[in-house]
Amino acid sequence: MADTFKFPILDYERILNTSDAIHSYARFIGAIRAKMTPEQKDYWHISLLASPQGFRTTPIPNEDGNTFEILLNLISHSANISSSAGNVRGIPLKGQSISAFSSELLSALENMNINPDIDLEKFQDDSELEYQADIASDIFRSYSAVDMIFKKFKGTLTQETSPVQLWPHHMDIAFTWYPGPENKRIEQISFGYLTGDETIEEPYFYITAYPEIEDISGIKLANDAHWNSEGWQGVVLKYKDLITTDNPVETLTGHLKNTFNQLMKSA
Repeated sequence: MADTFKFPILDYERILNTSDAIHSYARFIGAIRAKMTPEQKDYWHISLLASPQGFRTTPIPNEDGNTFEILLNLISHSANISSSAGNVRGIPLKGQSISAFSSELLSALENMNINPDIDLEKFQDDSELEYQADIASDIFRSYSAVDMIFKKFKGTLTQETSPVQLWPHHMDIAFTWYPGPENKRIEQISFGYLTGDETIEEPYFYITAYPEIEDISGIKLANDAHWNSEGWQGVVLKYKDLITTDNPVETLTGHLKNTFNQLMKSA
């Protein structure tokens, strides 16, 4: 990835409604994957993966012996379904309620002889959503850039790592490093990014360790990163502070490396 890559500007108040719409659509698509995909360790079967134009389920087995995939396309702004039987369907993303979206998607799947047994009670909200195409694309481009940087960084780590994946329930793209039984203090370190939530109302990066670090006094954080202790413990770097640096890719990579090394020193 070129160090000159430009991260999109994301103003939280401007992107909030579109981000909520994306979150709603992703949750329903994630529910289909979770229901029909064979269980994987650490719930990896309930996540979505980044693609060049959005977030995809990866191939899901159907009872007829075929597979299908759903892509939440945030560049062409549609939910695209394709199957190994050669069938293709598309549902435009236009701010429809999650109730309408779920009905449209299930109807398209039924026409392809795919019938997920989904509990629709949690998706019965008829409130219209706000979906602005240009904002949706900017949001996705931020996730896509982070996806590539995370993948490059995790390739430098030893021991086991999870895939870089999007968790639809929280809309964070993240991966986890597992040091193995030789590390008696830390069982895992997670690295993630999302466009904001109820704890931090703006896009941010997080790094958390489990179990939590008892003494953080000796940990020196780089750039504008800081410790969060409101509701959860972890290191936070705000997106707006990252993209104003001279080289955001280098800054983020340095932040990941420095924080990881500091956490390991504390172990």
